[in-house]
Amino acid sequence: MNSGFKGYHPLVNVLFFISVIAFGMLLRHPVYLVISFISSMAYYLKLSGKNGRKTVFRFLLPMLLFVVIINSFFNHYGVTTLFVLPSGNNFTFEALVMGFVSGITVVSVIQWFFCYNEVVTEDKFMHIFGKILPKGALVVSMILRFVPLYRRRYKEISQARKYMGQNESNNFIIKMKNTFKNIGILVSWSFENAIETADSMKARGYGLKGRTYYSRFQWHTGDTLAIIPLTLFDALIISGLVRNSAYCIYNPYVIINPPSEGGTTYIINELNLTINPFTMLSIISLVAFTLLCFLPLIIDLKEDIKWHRLQSKI
Repeated sequence: MNSGFKGYHPLVNVLFFISVIAFGMLLRHPVYLVISFISSMAYYLKLSGKNGRKTVFRFLLPMLLFVVIINSFFNHYGVTTLFVLPSGNNFTFEALVMGFVSGITVVSVIQWFFCYNEVVTEDKFMHIFGKILPKGALVVSMILRFVPLYRRRYKEISQARKYMGQNESNNFIIKMKNTFKNIGILVSWSFENAIETADSMKARGYGLKGRTYYSRFQWHTGDTLAIIPLTLFDALIISGLVRNSAYCIYNPYVIINPPSEGGTTYIINELNLTINPFTMLSIISLVAFTLLCFLPLIIDLKEDIKWHRLQSKI
């Protein structure tokens, strides 16, 4: 069975994540950001399961709330004062909206990076960049590998010492001493592993001229069928951005969408908020962005339906 979007060629995976992460950092339109946030969360939860739910509700959503609060209380730009803080500074509607935009941007990009780590493995990264920048690709691949590797090793060390009765004290000072001992063991283990890695690379002829390498990735028809809409969506979104289809400002007042001759413009004078209707170009760009963000989920859903249909015939 094909593993869905993860089973596609590394080039398709990398181009997708470059697109969604770049657009996620460049766009400031709230509708685009909400779509990016929902799609990245849905895909991350599908990839990671139970552990992903813990990360979302214990880390990412509190981070979103934290960014909103910090931006709202410590930035005072804008003309719409909701109330006055005890310090004498104004708590403005524009700062609150910008805090939400900043928070959802940060969390969405982090979620896309989490998805990237689940989909683009070290061998995929090396397949894409190994021939172009072999040394740089190797260094980046090793760095990306360090965090999960050291986290897993630290957990192994901590559990081993716990079973030996050396990590069971509730005293804070003793806990800190045990933590430093665990870190010391981890560092020693890492140095030993670095020497073994260097010896292994030398024995396998790394850096020698004419050295070849094996790759299990091949380009299939499905990859072509995936990269064509991916490229089309990128082109439509970029075309819309160039023509200012995702226009919005948050200082000194909030205006969402570019002025339009058709449709209804909603003006809330109490909040200095103006919401113009979407133009046809804005709608096309928004639909393209939505399809781009949900592309992995659509592919995975298609594979799941196909798999269940084949199972039902057995």
